[in-house]
Formats: sequence, structure tokens, C-alpha cells
Amino acid sequence: MRENDTMGANAPRVPRLTRNEPHVEVRPFALYATVELYDRIVASPYPADRLMQTFFKERKQLGKRDRGFIAETVYGMLRNRRWLEWAFPDLDTMHRALAHLAIHQPDAALPLEPADDAQLRRAVAAAREKPLPESPVESLGLTYSMPDWMVATWLDLHGPADTEALCAALNRPAPLVIRVNTLKTTREALRQTLADAGHASEPTPASPDGLILATKANLFSLPAFHEGHFEIQDEGSQLLSYLLNARPGQQVIDGCAGGGGKTLHLAALMQNKGVLYAFDVAHRRLEESKPRIRRAGASNIRLRPIDTNRSRDVTRLHGKADAVLIDSPCSGSGVLRRNPDATWKLSEEGLAGLNREQRDILEAYTPLVKPGGRLVYATCSLFPQENERIVEEFLTVHPEMRLVPAGEALAAQGLTVPDQTDAYLRLMPHRHGTDGFFGAVMERI
Repeated sequence: MRENDTMGANAPRVPRLTRNEPHVEVRPFALYATVELYDRIVASPYPADRLMQTFFKERKQLGKRDRGFIAETVYGMLRNRRWLEWAFPDLDTMHRALAHLAIHQPDAALPLEPADDAQLRRAVAAAREKPLPESPVESLGLTYSMPDWMVATWLDLHGPADTEALCAALNRPAPLVIRVNTLKTTREALRQTLADAGHASEPTPASPDGLILATKANLFSLPAFHEGHFEIQDEGSQLLSYLLNARPGQQVIDGCAGGGGKTLHLAALMQNKGVLYAFDVAHRRLEESKPRIRRAGASNIRLRPIDTNRSRDVTRLHGKADAVLIDSPCSGSGVLRRNPDATWKLSEEGLAGLNREQRDILEAYTPLVKPGGRLVYATCSLFPQENERIVEEFLTVHPEMRLVPAGEALAAQGLTVPDQTDAYLRLMPHRHGTDGFFGAVMERI
């Protein structure tokens, strides 16, 4: 066997732990668990976070330190999956995990004998020198572990420099951002509370309700969380709620409420006054939002699980809504830095099915908007076929709806977002530090 192919021809699957420990000891049982979870995620169509949650529930004996190591290593391998498979084509998952750790935690004590450890590091050095393909699409795709079709799409849209910056941003872990629940506290008061607990933060630059934590932290154990003073929510997601301009006393509809993140924000913007309907065909997700609603003290939300987007609960509200938000199901390409496993669960063919669903949801909820009312179509996608093309096609068959420039809609509330050059809100990870989002504001004439 070639040196780059294994950590030694007779190397055991998890060799004995070396006694010469540098800074971090990688324990064999945690490595086994990492490999098992990684393989499960790669083979499954379900999201990594859900599979990881189930995995840890099955293994209650794992301590906090081991869970942290497993989660960080698995997500790191998922972010670099394509490169690892290309650089080490003949290795099994265990040895790719060891190679990943040797690259990203070079001071760690890996469970290898000294000779095998040295051989691993020589193999890693050789892999890093392996020449990339000359094709810009393949080269960027390998460097940042993105599919060629995604890279090609972005190269056509943004050019080489912007595309590389976007791929690099999507390949990095997202910062920890929270939204202050203004029903219970203020941003400055919460910032001080977090600082007193040892968690420094900075205000988000565009959203008046956000804080960016200086370091990753487990905030769920804090009294402020249990008292409903904040929720984990990206700044870009917060800005989509502002596009709706929901005000106290209005009748507002969240057409794809899901777990309730934007619903809770809208309730706060409405100051708990008026009625906020939260619809979704995913009954389980609506049910799971109930503890969040209670914790937040949001009293004007009406949860409405539906079987179709044209159910009686929806159609009875035709012409009655001041504002309707459609946070549409989409590819999720804008949140790949949070869900790196989704990179390889997306396809160009799969977008066509999503487009049909996006058009159907728009058609179902548009009649609910009363004259002068507002409709916001939003996605966490970076592909125009889910964004501009859906809206432009929609407007050609709905002359009763007019497009309102997103920058104008935000400016009316004293908010500005850089680099917004046309009618749509486009948030890009490499430019704005947020997840990737798209938003279109329309009003019924």
C-alpha cells in the first residue's frame, strides 16, 4: 500500500493511544462514535442536527466534553467532505477522521503509535500539496467542498472573486447570534446580563434586536433564556420580519411558520396586540413551538396546523390580512454554514420540485392580503430560480400586486443594509456576515 493510503499496512482500526500527549487527548471511544455518527449522516436524507440529537439520546453515557468533540469533528468533516474524499480516496472514515484532526487540531494527541502518527502527518502534508484541477469550477469546489453545479451557478452570477468569497464564508461555522425578546427586555439590558454571566457580545449592525456573541457558548442554561429574554436567531432572519412592517393591532399571517422563530419576532414587533396566525402543514413543528411561545410571553399567536395551504382555516381569511409572510420552503443554500450536510443532499433536479411548491404557496396566500396590505416572499436560498424568477413570474400574472423596493421598506423603519442595489433584499454571508437570505416585498394595489 502507498503511504498516502493508510496509516500503515497493519494499522488497527483504532491503534493504541500514545503516551506522549501534547494538549488534547482524542479518546478512542469518542473517535468510534464520531465515525459512526458521520457515516449515519452521510447515508441519511435527514438533517444532521436531528440525527445528532437522536444519536446523543441513544448514548446518554457520553459526557459534555465528548459530545462537544464529536459534534465539532463531525461538522468539520462534513464541511470538508469533498476535499477529504479527494485528498484521501483510499482511506476509510476512521482514517479520514484522523487526517481531519491532524489538519485542524495539529497539537492533539491522536490515538496512534508514534510511527503511525508520523506517517499520518506525512500523508496529510502530501495531500495538501496535491495539485488542484485547472478548471475554476472544480478547483473552487474541491477547495471549499462545494458541488460543481453550485459553484458554476455562482460563477455565472457573481464572478470568480465574489464566488470564492461566498464559498469560503459558507465553509466556515456561523457566529452565534441571538434576538432580544423586546416583550420582556431591551438589547442593552440583555447585553449587560450576558456580560455579567461572562458572555461578551456586540450589537448586530442592521437589526436593532440582535446580539452577536464573541465566542460560542451554551446559553440555554442561563436564567435569561428560561425567562424568555432571547432566542437564537440569525440577523438576516430578523431583517425578514422587519420587511413585513407588522404593527400593533393588525391581523398578520405567517404562512410557513415552522418552528416559530419569525413568528415570535413578529409577535414582539406587534407588542402582543392584534392577531398573528401561524400556519404550517408540518404539525409537529408547530407543536414544538408551544414551549417557545410560552417562554417568550407571546399572547397574540394563534397556531393553525393545516393539511393543505388551501384549507378552510386559510381561505376564511381571504382579504382580511394586513400583512402576510411566506418564508417559503427552499433549498437552504443560504444556511449551508449551519447545515453543511445539506450541501450534498441538494440537486439541480430537486430545485424544480421546490419551485412548484413555492409557486403554489404564493398562490394560496396572496388572496389573504387586503387592499393596501403587504405580502413578503422570503427564502434562505442563494439561487435565482427560487427567488427573483419566482417573484417575477408571479407579478406577471398578478397585476394587482406591486413590488416595493426592500431598501425603501426597511428605510421607513430606520434600517439600512449595505449593497442593496435593486428592489430585493439579498443578504450574503461574505458581505453581510449573515446567513444567505432573499426577500421581496409586495403590496396589493
